[in-house]
Amino acid sequence: MSSAASQSQKPALQGVKNKQRKAAKVVKHDPGSFQSSLLTSIIEEGDSIIGDFDKYLKIIEDQSNKLDFKRYSETLCELLVIGGQLVPGGILTEDGLNPMCLFETDEKPETVRKHVEVFEKLKRRYKYLERAMENSLPHILQHINSWTELQNLKLETYIGIACAAQEIPLSILSCLNKDYLVKEGASLRFITQVFKVYLQEQSIEHFTHNLKKSKLDGNLLLFFPQNKRTDDYLSRHFIAEDLQQIVDIYKNKKLEDTKKLIIKTLETMYEDEEKPQEIVSYLKNEMVANKEWNESDITKCIWDAIDFGNKPDQMESQIKRQLEFWSPILEVFTTSPKTEINLLCKVQKACYEDVKLMKYFRHAIYCLYQGDVLSEAAILYWSEKAMLPQGKNVFAKQMAPFIDWLKNAEDEDDSDEE
Repeated sequence: MSSAASQSQKPALQGVKNKQRKAAKVVKHDPGSFQSSLLTSIIEEGDSIIGDFDKYLKIIEDQSNKLDFKRYSETLCELLVIGGQLVPGGILTEDGLNPMCLFETDEKPETVRKHVEVFEKLKRRYKYLERAMENSLPHILQHINSWTELQNLKLETYIGIACAAQEIPLSILSCLNKDYLVKEGASLRFITQVFKVYLQEQSIEHFTHNLKKSKLDGNLLLFFPQNKRTDDYLSRHFIAEDLQQIVDIYKNKKLEDTKKLIIKTLETMYEDEEKPQEIVSYLKNEMVANKEWNESDITKCIWDAIDFGNKPDQMESQIKRQLEFWSPILEVFTTSPKTEINLLCKVQKACYEDVKLMKYFRHAIYCLYQGDVLSEAAILYWSEKAMLPQGKNVFAKQMAPFIDWLKNAEDEDDSDEE
């Protein structure tokens, strides 16, 4: 027997017939039948169901025993929101529309809230609906240029309330960043109304947290038409809509991104052994470019760019070495007592948050004092009136000998003058 033939033979038990395995039964995907079956049970209730959300929910839950909700979960979400299956060109209506869907009921916030509650209760029972709604909504939202103004208002209110209740993520709005929606202003109108509804439901802190989580805080300009994609237009638009908070969030995000870029640039310049004068020149240009910046913004960036290393046995010498390089640069941007105090607080917070720096706080302040970055007056004022709560007792005890030394030196200077 050839080796090829022997390899093709399969082992078999003597006296046992090999049965051909049956092919897995393929179930036809038929969302149309699902829609027809579910809508029939709702429409049969007639006018008695209109406005009765408890009855509406019970009918849907009862149908879950007969219909494959998991298989057609996205179709179910479409039935809840727009009333029928979404197909190219609009909504499939040959079996009628869901009379209790979002689009068919009134636009009052209290009514829309009941739709959100229905979805919340269904999602709690059928966990897979959370993902299904996140998949369905983008398809629905990408037709906002086809929906009527009233339908869009209901959709905006629904998403605003649902996002505020954290039933769906704010990142769902990212799907509106499509040229055909942006250029006509449809995307901007939609997100503006969603933001208004959200802020009526939740605090600005709650909104800011979720906007950052969705990564929309730094991408708001993408929803503006190309010819209006400027910081100035963004500010004027949201202020006109009584949403100054959005402008503040956007500016803070932009400031944060700019600071990260400056810190990265400073790290690179140090690694490339750029001279302090060149670093100072770069930072001065950044202050000109960012008109709202002050010296403290620059000194905080400088401090965050300093790498003290991770070796505990070399920490003291590394702090000295690093601050000898950076002090001439810091000195240029600490021309006022206020800036000095802010830098002291920045260093205190940094040493509190980084355990390896905590016991070297006094050493760092002494190096900055020696480098003419911090004055006696600023250090004494900070110790008496401006020390942060973070690590206050630890740092006060650590700084006590240095503070006493500064006070004695000050007294000696006063005596010499007399």
